[in-house]
Amino acid sequence: MLNYFIKKLLSGILLVIGVSVVTFYILRLGPGNPAAAAFDPNSTRHDVSQVNHLYGLDKPLLAQFGEWMKNIFRGHWGYSYASHRKVAEIIRETLPNTLILTASVLFVQVVFGTWLGLVQVSKTNSLFDKSINWLTLALYGLPVFWLALVFILIFSHKLGWLPSSQIVSFYYKDLSWLGRIMDRLRHLALPLLSMSLVSIAVMARYVKASLKEIMQQDFIVAARARGLSERRILYKHALRNVLIPVATLTGQYFPALVGSSVVIELVYSWPGMGRLIVLSTFARDYPVIIACTFVMSVFVVMGNLFADFLVACIDPRIRLEA
Repeated sequence: MLNYFIKKLLSGILLVIGVSVVTFYILRLGPGNPAAAAFDPNSTRHDVSQVNHLYGLDKPLLAQFGEWMKNIFRGHWGYSYASHRKVAEIIRETLPNTLILTASVLFVQVVFGTWLGLVQVSKTNSLFDKSINWLTLALYGLPVFWLALVFILIFSHKLGWLPSSQIVSFYYKDLSWLGRIMDRLRHLALPLLSMSLVSIAVMARYVKASLKEIMQQDFIVAARARGLSERRILYKHALRNVLIPVATLTGQYFPALVGSSVVIELVYSWPGMGRLIVLSTFARDYPVIIACTFVMSVFVVMGNLFADFLVACIDPRIRLEA
């Protein structure tokens, strides 16, 4: 079991290093000076050479990457070319907002997606089952950014029910503690809805397919032979076994969720890491871009490791095989 997770951890570390190497070199291959965002419009050649020396850009690429990796593990992530602030401070401000959004989506996906799949199997071939089938199929093929724009048009501009941007209102500090919670929930509603609908559809279809396969297995046939009701068989015996594919899908879907958060944060002006990485790309703020990529890859690896751990806890056979 321990060897299994050590292997997973080592492969995850190699993945993070690989992503960092590719990102670092792609950014350096772009045209122009990497530190162009730090230059004054009236900068002379001497000023440019000084800035390059300050940020270590006059060194070979391999030496630059080695220095960056060494500083990352020391906790010194460099300075933003555009804002001249510490990159670590910028990450600390934006990372919690992205975690709030992605954690909320994962919770809604697992709870409602699993519930929908269960209800569909319990009402196979009913009108409800067929309706949910068509709905999940339609949602499965819809782009997340299109859903986000439609929700802004309907719930914000037409009905005026929910805010379409930012994480809190301008008058947030004047609200009571309950008012602050409600204000944050109102701002979270549209981004959460936009990301959750597609992920719920994916989870519901996956759970339904897994449950149908489980319901054909021998232990279910034996439970039916003992006279147990279909409802008890489904919720007591089959549900426990479907938790394994649910945990597996959650781990596999996590990278796609991180990618979707970039688009959603940009559409809703959500001050998270996804929006930060896009704005930093336009500003050519390379230290922030590579730091965001590094942090996101670390969280993707951690998400997959956590999913593997859950699967191993649920299914003893995996622990024995490991």
